[in-house]
Amino acid sequence: DVGGVLLAINCNAFTTPPTSQSSKSCISTSLCMSTTTENEKKKPKKKERYVPKWKKKATLAEESGSLSIEEKGLKGAVPITFQQGKGEKATFIETAAMPGQPLKLVASQAGQFIKYGCGKGECGTCESLCNGKYLRPCIDSVPTDLEIDPETGEYETMVIQVKGTRAKVISSGKFYSVKSIFIGFWNNLLGMGGLVRDKRAAKKNWQERMSKEDEILRLTQEKKKRRAEEAAKKN
Repeated sequence: DVGGVLLAINCNAFTTPPTSQSSKSCISTSLCMSTTTENEKKKPKKKERYVPKWKKKATLAEESGSLSIEEKGLKGAVPITFQQGKGEKATFIETAAMPGQPLKLVASQAGQFIKYGCGKGECGTCESLCNGKYLRPCIDSVPTDLEIDPETGEYETMVIQVKGTRAKVISSGKFYSVKSIFIGFWNNLLGMGGLVRDKRAAKKNWQERMSKEDEILRLTQEKKKRRAEEAAKKN
């Protein structure tokens, strides 16, 4: 009996202790946590959308909405309507002006944008159509020979059709873009072409000037020689 007891004790000593359920769950949770953290590290972060620092504020006309000519504080005997665009996309701005008043000033007071170029009436950038006739707001004024309607006692409305603008101003925080790179390359190419052209013109001018100077030197030497010969004959 004593030997059987000792054998049983020795067998129990070599058996592995039973693993508890809690230890298994701890190992599995630690493995899951490690895999999730690795997946989070692998996923790239989404790039945030650019938010411009400066935003265009609404003007008083945009905040107040549509106002009449009297509410805007504009005074004038000649009613003027600026039309930009055609069809459903056309916009109309009504204002009033005095005869002889510059159209450029009238448009700026009414809030009508007109694209100008030279400002002298030569390039035709601001050319507009008014009652079947073309005019240039940069130099033209409200006509002073307008006739008053005998029935209403008021001037006829001048409808000025202004050219539409295609370019839209977009605020961006980028220092450069693909378009700016191509434009810069094109400007450099034009500058190099102009440099070669001016160099050729300058070289031609220099050659003409040197040929004239050689001709003057030849004539001077001939004149001196002739005077010397005449002086020798007299002596």
